[in-house]
Amino acid sequence: MHCNPCFNILCRFWALASRGVGPGAATGGGVAEPFYAGLLYCPDKAHAGESWASGRGLSWTRQHTTTAHSVQSLHRRDRRACSWLETLEISAIRQDTPLEQLVDKFQTSFHSRDSYIRDRLIERMARTDQLPTELLLAVFLLLRDHHPTSWTRVLLVCHRWYEVAVTAPTLWTKLAIDTKRCGPDHFATLLQRSEALELDLSLDVHSIEFGLLFDVLRSHAGRIRSLLLRFSAEQTTDLQRHLESVSHTIRSLTLYCLASEAPKLLMNPQAFPFLCSLRATQILPRPKRQMPGVTYLALNQVWHAVHSGDDVAQHDLLTTLDAFPALETLVLHDALPPCMSVGNATMAHATLSKLRLVEVNETFEDIELFLGHVTMPAEAHLTIVARVAEAMWEPEQAGVLLGILPENYQTNIPMIRDSRALQLFAGHTDDGPLTFKGFPDEDVQQTEAWTIIFPDCGETLPEALPVALLELPRVIEPSALIHLELHTAPHVLLFDLDWKAVLEPFSHLRKLCVGSVWKAEDVVTMLYRHQDVLPELIELELCLDEVKVDPRQGPLPPPGDMPPRFVERILVMQPDHAPEPYFEGTLLGSMLRSTHYRFKHSSCSACHVKGRVLLDAS
Repeated sequence: MHCNPCFNILCRFWALASRGVGPGAATGGGVAEPFYAGLLYCPDKAHAGESWASGRGLSWTRQHTTTAHSVQSLHRRDRRACSWLETLEISAIRQDTPLEQLVDKFQTSFHSRDSYIRDRLIERMARTDQLPTELLLAVFLLLRDHHPTSWTRVLLVCHRWYEVAVTAPTLWTKLAIDTKRCGPDHFATLLQRSEALELDLSLDVHSIEFGLLFDVLRSHAGRIRSLLLRFSAEQTTDLQRHLESVSHTIRSLTLYCLASEAPKLLMNPQAFPFLCSLRATQILPRPKRQMPGVTYLALNQVWHAVHSGDDVAQHDLLTTLDAFPALETLVLHDALPPCMSVGNATMAHATLSKLRLVEVNETFEDIELFLGHVTMPAEAHLTIVARVAEAMWEPEQAGVLLGILPENYQTNIPMIRDSRALQLFAGHTDDGPLTFKGFPDEDVQQTEAWTIIFPDCGETLPEALPVALLELPRVIEPSALIHLELHTAPHVLLFDLDWKAVLEPFSHLRKLCVGSVWKAEDVVTMLYRHQDVLPELIELELCLDEVKVDPRQGPLPPPGDMPPRFVERILVMQPDHAPEPYFEGTLLGSMLRSTHYRFKHSSCSACHVKGRVLLDAS
């Protein structure tokens, strides 16, 4: 709640509404003072206070003081408060500023005021009988969006609030109804308050007989824009029939089945002519024919849609996907049924040529087979979260990247093979212990083309990371890669890793970033000893821990007979607040030579165990 930008205003309204008392009662009874009265002071009615209030049809309440000093001090502060609230009121009434932005500005300004103004504001916030109707309604809309099932408490506060709420059709276009507490007659009343506007409905029908409810809904079917239904598995057949009677204008449908085993829901495309977004949890939608209008599909917890003795082909997720040829966004979270792992099952192949965003969060074992039967365009952004059971996962045997990528991944998911830039984060990162990100060109500041995350391989990371590094030349076209970043936490030890075998295939690599300090020393030592490796390298970034070297000792000589490896640009990145190191006095510096040295602070999530890596803009 504290992250909500409108918290300071909403909490006052909500506290008042929860008590079911009116503004007059909140101020001790009688006629309440205006919302602004406690913040405004003017020693004379002829001064700005009265003219400001009267010019806007507001009453004016003077605040009396006892000393000339307090009069002068409060006068200055109240003039500032007057100007501040005047701007707030005018912007709200004119609606020339979005309310979220307006309240965010209000919150920032509130905390910047002195204690006098803050105290007066808090004291008077509940006195809202003079608050402009437009601003009151806007706050009700925010309450409705943030408390969809209980915002109607505002109707109990006072007669004015009730009148403002029930006469505002826009306030009743989004309804979240627990039908166990809301009968058909009450439901009809709520729908009528929205008049002829489009409806966004959320209905929980799992514990009732919902026939009468849909009878009421049927008379408003032409206005339903989005519908969310929570129901039980036993209601699926009846729900399918009733749903199709109100679905001809629905553009967004969300189905949430409360079941231990996910049932099927057959869908008639003719009943959903305008449907473009479909979300399903613990239920597997099965269109009878293709639904070319659906562009968004999210399936969650439908892996158990196949029951014992069922024909797995009837539950094949790929058949479902193939029924949505115009999909632009696909989200799968525990959505791959057991049939995906049945080796002798005949499965369809889905070609989704219009996909632009794919998110797959599944177990390690299921992802490879699924990706082998889905063809995506190179323009699609792919995110894979591959969960592994550490106790049973042997990276050297199962592979890491190659363990989830099918043999035909170059044609099915071409965005991986054609990557021009790659980032690797290993250790305590924001996403998990091991993350790969690929980019279509060398600009890694843009959105990545693909991301693969292994969120629960922390204990096996020392075994998995070397395997993954050696897999890179087989996963990505070596001649295409020109930018490579390898960020590894200091505690991840890589013993006896052949860095020459890892990096030598990338003969056109121009920019290399390595961290932390031990890995950087290993890589630079390899570059120093094998100066023919990475012949086109022109920029080297070293993401290091804090380096402390005494400049008075002078530069170190190279550790061998060969001259230092020349790299045109070298950037040394260290944690925030670390001093600029005397690089020539380090082992790393003794093996390198450059005409352009730079130093920069970094907050690398792996090498420095902090936030995201700050990349060099040049």
